[in-house]
Amino acid sequence: MAQNNVLRWQDGRGWLVLSGGVAVESEIRARVIERNTADGGVAYISVNTPEGGTALDDMSDLGAPTGYQVDILTEDDDTILKSLSEAGIVVLEDTLSSTGLRSGLQGAALTGIQAAFERGAMILAEGNSAALFGSLVASEEGTTAIGLDWVKRGVILPQITSIAESKNAQAILDAEQDAIIIGIGLGSALALGPNGEVETWGERQVTLALGRAYQ
Repeated sequence: MAQNNVLRWQDGRGWLVLSGGVAVESEIRARVIERNTADGGVAYISVNTPEGGTALDDMSDLGAPTGYQVDILTEDDDTILKSLSEAGIVVLEDTLSSTGLRSGLQGAALTGIQAAFERGAMILAEGNSAALFGSLVASEEGTTAIGLDWVKRGVILPQITSIAESKNAQAILDAEQDAIIIGIGLGSALALGPNGEVETWGERQVTLALGRAYQ
């Protein structure tokens, strides 16, 4: 388990880049391409994305390796596993709702992403997709669901630059004393590296709030 201070995250040779969402002229996608050293193309996962989602075209224009879409909802498990595990970069685009994406990632897709990450791939999760990588996922209705648990005890809130902006944040901190709320603004990213590196990219609007267990 990689660690830096209170943050602990999934082991692997790659980087986990959690983006608050794509902003015009944001440097985050370009930084992912520049930092990548793994062999393989770019695998794009898109499930119920906001209108105008064009990660493949945008990253191709930025000089990314050959890219391809991976349909985790309809393709067979063997195809999904091969497509993701052999990628040098995996991009999980923003989604209107994390529910369908979380369901689709279970099984072959998550196994493939993990395999790619372990051998050095860059994992870029944008917007609501980034929220899935925490231990808990906060909904707009004020409830929480189980996340992918790549960031231990983390609750990732995209497009939040101040914890005070979130109605759910304080309630989660009150209920989960060892929770770590991570707010990531639009055009900003939290990048977690294989040797305990913690970097902020783009607008660098990343905020942490700790539960009472850390105080």
